Amino acid sequence: MFQRPEYVCYRAARPIVIDGHLDDPAWQGAPAIALCLADTGEAPRQSTTCRLLWDDDYLYVAFDCQDSDIWGVTTERDRDIYNQEVVELFVDDDCDDHSYIEIEVSPLNAVLDLYMLNRGGVRRGLWDWDSRGLRTAVVVDGDPTRRGTDDRRWTVEMAVPMADFMTAPHLPPRAGDVWHANLYRIDRANMGDEYSAWSPPGVIDYHTPQRFGRLVFSETTV
Repeated sequence: MFQRPEYVCYRAARPIVIDGHLDDPAWQGAPAIALCLADTGEAPRQSTTCRLLWDDDYLYVAFDCQDSDIWGVTTERDRDIYNQEVVELFVDDDCDDHSYIEIEVSPLNAVLDLYMLNRGGVRRGLWDWDSRGLRTAVVVDGDPTRRGTDDRRWTVEMAVPMADFMTAPHLPPRAGDVWHANLYRIDRANMGDEYSAWSPPGVIDYHTPQRFGRLVFSETTV
């Protein structure tokens, strides 16, 4: 029987500087998540580590992606960047398993933000929804504009405004509040695509809110 994994999200002692460098001391105090393959749960060829924090104003997310061939094309907002390389955050703040926020970021810091409705086999993304005040930054150790270069890794920071989570039980969250969430990565490589997840859905389909993990808010400060 499936049991949702749980992540205890600590409070940041001060606002995180969103510059793509994961050198803020608070990140060192946040538990690390290693993503696994979405369909099998096994370790991917190229590892991804994630961390989350929060304060009254933002939910903070960090991704650290090992990548020997970093690739991106699109720089505009709200394009189909999921056909390139991306990291993704999905959040179902009222745990209804039907409506959730989706935010994707590419190695070129292109952003796709959607509000998703998903029920009874009908799935609809509201492309005109925007996370107003969303801040993202990416640092790339390599060249994402050319395939086959000697690349190493890319890191991403997101600060998602708490005001986006309109259906949450409390804003800002209170200690012990639970949201459902998942973290994903799509890697495109010559040896084949890899789809990674924190809570693997068991299939190559990230839109499985019944398989999201539990994000538990804590007043522990780091």
